[in-house]
Amino acid sequence: MFSLLSRPATQGAALSRDPFSLVDAMFNELASQRSGSSLVSRARIDVTERNGTYEVRAELPGAKKEDIAIDIDGAYVSISARVSSQSERKEGERVLYSERSHESYARAFELPQAVDAQAAEAKFDNGVLTLTLPKKDAPRSTRLAVR
Repeated sequence: MFSLLSRPATQGAALSRDPFSLVDAMFNELASQRSGSSLVSRARIDVTERNGTYEVRAELPGAKKEDIAIDIDGAYVSISARVSSQSERKEGERVLYSERSHESYARAFELPQAVDAQAAEAKFDNGVLTLTLPKKDAPRSTRLAVR
């Protein structure tokens, strides 16, 4: 999957390896595999129906509950989240290499029947968002808060 690349030795540094060549190779390989792909990932979801409710489980690894948005409009449900990560610098450290990542998750789908957005519940635990959406006859639009 990953190919090992090494940079040519510079003059005066005969046969010394660049300590970041393996890291560079891994990211070059990953970038070539993802080229042309969107910066928005599709959240993995499961939807079940039970006792007059729909239960939606969405995997949002690395997300924080304050960065999750859930919109409900009748039978239409939209979930989005933004994830950012940055390595922390400790006192006394000298940073030689640092990376940050920014990713977004988005998923929208329509359920077979409208849901009661006012009675809906959202929980977020260990990177998994669980929505409990009671069925309703008349559609209503609202934004759901994650607790």
